[in-house]
Amino acid sequence: MKMSNKEAVRKLLGLLKDYKKVIVLVIVCLLISTGLNMCIPLLSKGIMDDGFIGGDKELLIKQVVCSLIIYIIIAMIDVVKEKKRVDIAANIQYCLSEQSFKHLMRIKTDYFSNKNYAEILNNINMDIGNMTSIADDGVFFVVTQAFSMMGGIIGLFILDYRMTLMVLFFIPVKAVIMKCFAKKRKRIMDEFIAESEKYAGWFGNTVGGVREVKLFGILENKKNEFADRQLSVINRQKKLNMLTQWNNITDNVMVHLLTSFIYIVGANLVFDMQLSVGSVFAFITYSTYVTGPISAILNIGYLLSGIIPSTKRYYEFMALEEENGNEENGIKPCFGKLELQNVSFAYEKDKMVLRNVNVAFAKGSKTALIGRNGSGKSTLIGLLLQLYQPTNGSITLSGTDISEMVLKDYRNLVSVVSQDVYMFNTSIRNNICMYKEIDDKIVMEVCENSGLSDFISEVSLDYVVGQNGAMLSGGQKQRVAIARAIVNHPKILLADEPTGALDSHSGEQVMELFQSLNDEGVSILMITHDAEIASMAQRTVEIRDGMMKSKEVAET
Repeated sequence: MKMSNKEAVRKLLGLLKDYKKVIVLVIVCLLISTGLNMCIPLLSKGIMDDGFIGGDKELLIKQVVCSLIIYIIIAMIDVVKEKKRVDIAANIQYCLSEQSFKHLMRIKTDYFSNKNYAEILNNINMDIGNMTSIADDGVFFVVTQAFSMMGGIIGLFILDYRMTLMVLFFIPVKAVIMKCFAKKRKRIMDEFIAESEKYAGWFGNTVGGVREVKLFGILENKKNEFADRQLSVINRQKKLNMLTQWNNITDNVMVHLLTSFIYIVGANLVFDMQLSVGSVFAFITYSTYVTGPISAILNIGYLLSGIIPSTKRYYEFMALEEENGNEENGIKPCFGKLELQNVSFAYEKDKMVLRNVNVAFAKGSKTALIGRNGSGKSTLIGLLLQLYQPTNGSITLSGTDISEMVLKDYRNLVSVVSQDVYMFNTSIRNNICMYKEIDDKIVMEVCENSGLSDFISEVSLDYVVGQNGAMLSGGQKQRVAIARAIVNHPKILLADEPTGALDSHSGEQVMELFQSLNDEGVSILMITHDAEIASMAQRTVEIRDGMMKSKEVAET
């Protein structure tokens, strides 16, 4: 469901609710600052009329000193105000970033199917940056501008009501102009966000395929795509920047136009002896107290027109469904028979990957899962890991639906050797232990069992593997994945082509390791295309066209 503009504004204002005391403190400071500011035009009037024109040097010096003291006090208040505002902005940015990171780590896996990491990072950073601007000086303190405006209007009426009406006429004219600018900015900002998202997705996809770009000589094609997509983003950024510039220019022109009218009308009043010269200059100062806040208040709509689209996208992202961890009400898992009952699954509606799968994996069994590419084998592993939920049917462990179990505890029972294992850019130790505190003796033992010990003896457990294991060979990554899977003594081992990147000798070593785990009571489910490996299982089950085929073989 799409979020309305009203709801987006409510969400934005909600970001400030934890800072009520600080906001009250700032408002008090600004009230003091506003009161002091109100005195300056009157002092300026005295300096002009009584000091310069009246020739009273002593009074002039006193009033100049008073003005200087007031300016210093106002400056000190502004420093305190700005420090508090910067703290609020920084806290909001951190909280939004923390929220989005936690949500991203818990979000359902299918979200990542259509987005790459560059696109996700770009969207989140852009939206948080725009939303944090709710704490910018012009937006956050707009309420306090009302005090300055009221004081300015009172000062204007004290000096001359006729010129005051001329200043007040400025307000509706400015409002109409600002509304036009805000409407146009929102439209361009929506386009900018959409084009930026497309560019980030293209960029992540292209960088991920940089090897293919080089090997197939398609650099020129990618350059042309880059030019089209990047220029589309830049052109909209230029439009936004120019619109902001035109907004500022229009604001300045109108203020100067108003000042010019004040000079002309004020001069006539001075010539007619109805107003003093000092009063005219004081009037101009008071008018800035009115026109400045008016511009700030009317510009809020203009500024929000750039923030609201990001707010909508951010909270639509935050509303995406997370994995159900069942931390509070979940059932503790009990190791036993793992069974799929009438399980069907589809990534997209009406495109079933698995259909009415019924299969049971007995406690301590060793099963080979075979089938053509795309038949649904890896999807089945994803379902068993609860990365996806069945479209229909259920998966049970010891008779209890795994979706009702505490997710963390369930996954602690299960380890996986992925076909395409991901390595973090940290040490081999961390990639095996996954940041758990495990004795090096145990780590070295699993390295020995997975065939990694010779490499460890050359480089040590502290060897940093690079981005996604770039400093390791395919076989070494596979061995790290195997060591990672067995270091925590799992009860269920899911292996997707566990020997695919290994030579025959290493593959035999891994199968011996799996056999020893099986002898210890670990349930093993292996996806494989290797007939020899499949023959080592107690039974072989085939998936064909998303359906389970009874292709049982005699137990070995």
